[in-house]
Amino acid sequence: MTRMRTSDAMLLEAAASEAISAAWWERVDLETRRPGEGHTELILGKAAELAFSPIGRDQLISLALEKGVRDPGVPEPLIETSVPSAERAVIAKRVFRHAPHRTSETEALVVRIEERNARRLGRDTRYDLLPQRMRQEAILQELLWDHPAIPAGDEVRLAMLCSVPKLLERVEALSGDWPWRILTRWVAPFVGRGAS
Repeated sequence: MTRMRTSDAMLLEAAASEAISAAWWERVDLETRRPGEGHTELILGKAAELAFSPIGRDQLISLALEKGVRDPGVPEPLIETSVPSAERAVIAKRVFRHAPHRTSETEALVVRIEERNARRLGRDTRYDLLPQRMRQEAILQELLWDHPAIPAGDEVRLAMLCSVPKLLERVEALSGDWPWRILTRWVAPFVGRGAS
């Protein structure tokens, strides 16, 4: 049985909790906008759509949507933090049979993840947290790419795995220049130019 570090397990549990909340709000939104319709098919359709996303948080939301429809009210964790290494090895073997992932696709994935986190943080608030959030995304990608519970196919899992080093590179790049970016955002209103 592969045991995670406590901090990694806490991150995964927090992400799973966020996914359950997002899935609940997705269901409420569907039921509010389309009262009386068959919501199960719509929710499962959304779960299937998210299963094609190479972003770990989307995989967790997909899992939460599906579990919410199939096992409503069952008090079990969304995803186990301890998984037998043999199960992970079988998945890894399958994933490694695929051709290498394109660098351009991996870089586009990193940009999507960064943009999503930057939007959550907001333009003017705590830009210094972006490297930390990106590091968390890299850890989630690494924890989830070979996790048997997520619904991702092998090519999606490969994209998730390939994104880990690129996300960490981006963390280093962001960590090195964040004081400069904060300074340019602070100075921009005075010189009349937008911050880069």
